[in-house]
Amino acid sequence: PADVVWHALRDSAEIRRWFGWDYDGIEEEIDEIFLSDVVTESEAELWMDTGGGGRFELEPRAGETVVRVTRPAPAGRTWDGIYDEVNEGWLAFVQQLRFLLERHPGEDRHAFSTSHPDPHAALANAAGGGEDLYRSEHQHGVMLDGGAGLLIAMRDRVILSAYGMDDARFEAVRRALAS
Repeated sequence: PADVVWHALRDSAEIRRWFGWDYDGIEEEIDEIFLSDVVTESEAELWMDTGGGGRFELEPRAGETVVRVTRPAPAGRTWDGIYDEVNEGWLAFVQQLRFLLERHPGEDRHAFSTSHPDPHAALANAAGGGEDLYRSEHQHGVMLDGGAGLLIAMRDRVILSAYGMDDARFEAVRRALAS
């Protein structure tokens, strides 16, 4: 429901459950992007503008919510054929939000990210037969261990979000991704 998605976008503890990955400074990044004075919002109209990073709009649809993140295109151009790391980041983060809300509402997670020269090969190596969740031109998301984790391969990065995955398994996946 839209009110649940809205809460996940506006509450720092909820944002921490899906946004980014574990690193020193994640709380400051959350505050800057989602909660700073430059953020404008309308809860009644279900939109939030991060002040340059993107505008979130929620559309309730029969018990589900469509989440749109929009950004202005480069001056005089469209986004067609342009690879943009910020756009790709928002796609990955919204997929992490979806994974949290659909499969692990209210749960804390461990998350890891690393650069990788061949992230899609790393995903195949670490996923070990995981279930495809989504594909786009530059990303591939796979569910691990029956839903305990979401592994995302991007152009030069892999991200693991894990909920309830035991420490040994998390570490094994992290090591497989880092090699």
